[in-house]
Amino acid sequence: MELFTKTDIAEMNKSKTNQYFVPAELFDGMQYKLVRLEVKWAYVACLNVMLKNAQYNHENQAFIKDDSPAIIESLKALANKKVDREKIAGYFNELEENELIEHQGRDIYLRRIVDIF
Repeated sequence: MELFTKTDIAEMNKSKTNQYFVPAELFDGMQYKLVRLEVKWAYVACLNVMLKNAQYNHENQAFIKDDSPAIIESLKALANKKVDREKIAGYFNELEENELIEHQGRDIYLRRIVDIF
C-alpha cells in the first residue's frame, strides 16, 4: 500500500463537502474483514482529520500528529461513544498491526486503501 501524498489530499478535497470521507473498501474488502469496526472508524477519523489539517514531509507525504485533539473529537462523533487517549493509542496499535498506518515518532502516515481484487 502507498501513503497519501499532497496531490492525493488536494484531489480528495476538491470533491469533498461537509461529509465524512469513508473508503468503501475498508468496510467491504476481504483483506479488512477481521479488522474491528472501532479500528476502522479510527482510520476514518484520522483520514478526515488529515483532509482538514494535513502536514507534509519533504517527500510531500501527508501526515497528522498522533496527539491531535481533532482525532478524538472526530472519532467521538463517528462512534458515538466516549474516546480517550488510551483508547486512541490502542486503535493506533491495531491500525499499525493491520498495516493501515505508519507511526513514525509523533507522526501518523495513513496508507491509501485500494481494492486489490
